[in-house]
Amino acid sequence: MNFRFLPQLAMRFCQTALWLLTAASLLLLSPAAVDAAEVASGQPMRFLLVHGDMGQCRGDDTCPDWISAEGQIMADSPRKLQKLLKQLGDRKLPIVVNSPGGDVKAATEMAYAIRRQKLSIAVGRTRSRLCPYAEPICPAAIAKDGSIKGEPYSADAVCFSACPLFFTGGVRRVYSPFALMGVHQITTTYSEVRVQYRTEYEVVDGKRKILSKREIGRKFVGKYDTTKLDKAQKARLVGFLGKMGIDKSVVDLMLGTDPNGIHLISQMDALKLKLTTELADAIELVSARNCGTNQSISDCVAPPPSPAGRSAMVGQ
Repeated sequence: MNFRFLPQLAMRFCQTALWLLTAASLLLLSPAAVDAAEVASGQPMRFLLVHGDMGQCRGDDTCPDWISAEGQIMADSPRKLQKLLKQLGDRKLPIVVNSPGGDVKAATEMAYAIRRQKLSIAVGRTRSRLCPYAEPICPAAIAKDGSIKGEPYSADAVCFSACPLFFTGGVRRVYSPFALMGVHQITTTYSEVRVQYRTEYEVVDGKRKILSKREIGRKFVGKYDTTKLDKAQKARLVGFLGKMGIDKSVVDLMLGTDPNGIHLISQMDALKLKLTTELADAIELVSARNCGTNQSISDCVAPPPSPAGRSAMVGQ
C-alpha cells in the first residue's frame, strides 16, 4: 500500500536534535584550539615586511629584510601570512616571531606554508627607532606600503603554546637565551548546539521515506573545554612534528604540562629535541645572507657593524 499522510494528520513535523559536538565530528561551530597562556586582550598576529636599519646594514649600505610576526595566532593568521608571502614572490626572507600562542590549527598551517617556501625563523622582536621603547612597533613607523625600518632583538621575546608549532616550519630555527620558548597542553573548546529541523516524509509499504529535511533554527546551549587528546589527535600531532623533523618527545612535554602553566625549553634542550637547528639568535639570522644548505648561520653573518651601529644594539 502506498499513501501519503494528509496535512491534518501531521504530514509535517519538527524534529529536534541535541548534538554534542566531538573531536571526530564536523563541528557546527569550528572548534577553537586555544591556549590558556593567551591574554584575552592580546593583539592578533600582524605580519610586516621589515627593512633592516642601522646595525644590520653593511659597509656598502646594503641592509637585510625580514618578516616580523608578532601577536596572538588567530584562525585568519595563515591567510594574512600567505598574502604577504605572495607579495614577496620568490624572496626567501627570515621570520622573526614573538607570540604567546593561539589557534593550534592555524599554527600548523603556517608551519607548512613557511616550510614550502623554505623560510627560516627566529624567536625575537623588531624595534623601530621612530617608536617609544614601550611600543617597539608603532603606527608612526609603518610606511604607506605597510613596511617598516627596524632592528631585531631577543630580550623579552616569547614563543609559547601554539607558537612552537608555527616555529617548527622553519628550515633554520633559532632563538637566543634571552628569549623564551615553552609548551603546555592543548585546550580544545567544544560547543553544544541545539538544532531544529523540519522534515517531510511519506510512508511506503509501512516504511517511512524522507522527502525533504531542512534546518529551521539552532540555539547555542553551552560549551566545555578539555585537554584530553584521543589516539587520532595525538597521532596527528606526532605525525606533524615528524614531518617537520622534530623529536616526538615534544608531545610528551606538552601533554605533561598543565594548561595554566608553561614548560620552558632551554636553548640546549631545544637543540636536542631538534626544535632548533643551531645555536644562534634573531640578530644573526637576519644578518646572514645567502646561506648555503651546508653552511651555519655564523658562516653567513655579515661583518660586525660599526661602533656607531653597535651602540644602537646595546642591551639586546
